[in-house]
Amino acid sequence: MSTPVSTASTAAPTTEASRWVGTPLATEHWLEGASGFPAGGIGSRTTPPDPTTVVATARGYRLTRGQLDEVLAFAEFLAGEALDSDERAELEQDVTDSFEDSPKRAMLSMRQLAGGVRRVTSLSPVRRAQRRLQVLTTTYLLELRRQTDGHELSPLMATVSRHNPIVRYRAAAGIVLVADALAARMEQHRLVLSLTGHEIEASPALADQLLDRADKAGRMEFAELAGAELRLLLLRDWLRELGNTELARTREDVHRAVGSALDVDIVVQQLGYRAALDVVGRTA
Repeated sequence: MSTPVSTASTAAPTTEASRWVGTPLATEHWLEGASGFPAGGIGSRTTPPDPTTVVATARGYRLTRGQLDEVLAFAEFLAGEALDSDERAELEQDVTDSFEDSPKRAMLSMRQLAGGVRRVTSLSPVRRAQRRLQVLTTTYLLELRRQTDGHELSPLMATVSRHNPIVRYRAAAGIVLVADALAARMEQHRLVLSLTGHEIEASPALADQLLDRADKAGRMEFAELAGAELRLLLLRDWLRELGNTELARTREDVHRAVGSALDVDIVVQQLGYRAALDVVGRTA
């Protein structure tokens, strides 16, 4: 399962960072990094190779290193993790083969994703999460329709699905629940409970509980779980913006709510709603 919190560097020991010692906010989520791409991946490189290098030609068209890297970065953005060297080589070969078979169609597809890939760095972490949720949903829905027509997953989405597969799907609602959305909801539990001073590790039992709830959930609750990564980024952003007094009050509120809750996930959801409303209000 892809984990929504990447191995990021621990924040410097500043006054701001000291507020988050012992909580998941002490480290960056990968979407909060400077590049907006998974650490160690193609999109996070600071010294990429010459993007104009031609790697293949076909019927008057040229495939460049930069175009290949955009496809790889897109795959890693959806996967939520850097691809290993074998996966990159395999996907590069698939893209090159598709280009040589139908260069005009391949160029059109790469132009469509190039703009989105290049915009990621300029977006805020919340906007990145929002964009990623939209693209994952749209792309996986297209792939599912192709599968009903007897087609296999495209090479790019076959690569993505090894890291971030669909774990549940609501066909009537057009909503997909991917593995790292489930992991993001578990991370929300860790973050909320850390505010009470407890270090909590996400357990397999919690994952099973969330999947069971997803199976029984109505459309809105299922959509909420599917958008858990976006909720996580909103919650992280909201907590960082709280002043010390308001943060202390929030910690007390969470401690009381968790202590009396029959279902801690309800507390997690409520704090997520509050964060989303406040962030949207602040940015409106």
